[in-house]
Amino acid sequence: NEYCRAWDFYLRPGGGDAGEPHHHVLDYAFVYVAKGRLLGSHHDGSPGLFDSVNEDGDVSWFDIPDGAGADPAFAHGGVNGYDDLPMREYLVELK
Repeated sequence: NEYCRAWDFYLRPGGGDAGEPHHHVLDYAFVYVAKGRLLGSHHDGSPGLFDSVNEDGDVSWFDIPDGAGADPAFAHGGVNGYDDLPMREYLVELK
């Protein structure tokens, strides 16, 4: 709708792709609906940008600055940090 965009974000155990970076251009929240771990990679695919460990019910908020979509420093990839658990969260972006 005109206020937000939301989707169910799911990665199978060990799934994701550190080598396929993307940008967030809108402020957003992650709402975890299960225990999860997301490992973030830099825009060039190298690991270590972040290691986000969350529990069911956790919420994380991210402010995205103007121009982030054109700045490689804000591009990242991600993989599920658990080999034995899927990662699932709702991602809600505010327009």
